[in-house]
Amino acid sequence: MAVLTVGLFKPVYWLPNKPEYAVNWERVIPEEGTVVNASLSDQSLELNISPAISVFAHHSGKRLAASVYFEIAAKYAEKVGGEIIQRATVVGCKDGDHPQELLIAKYPALPLSFERICPGFRAVLLEGGADEAVRRAS
Repeated sequence: MAVLTVGLFKPVYWLPNKPEYAVNWERVIPEEGTVVNASLSDQSLELNISPAISVFAHHSGKRLAASVYFEIAAKYAEKVGGEIIQRATVVGCKDGDHPQELLIAKYPALPLSFERICPGFRAVLLEGGADEAVRRAS
């Protein structure tokens, strides 16, 4: 919870039998009209971006959300000695017809590298925009 609080996330749902323990958090990114959602369980932190990315071109409108998403994932995984798995579901980010899980970090041996994230966010975060990546994926 400390990582989420430092990341400016706000709690939005608490366990009914433990009102002091928030399990769902969110960080609104008003500049993009997006929200980064975080769900805590006993074994993991799951992050999602809303609205969801359903086509490759949607990556470019979520640069700030992606930055928050990956920074929080990295801070959390580093703190607990965990791994970061990105679920690639969009054509251009996955091989084949099924979602693909991309191992992008495993702490402490394999820190986060944007070279391992999906091509859509890699284009947005490393190359400064997804326009060229959209052309290449088409």
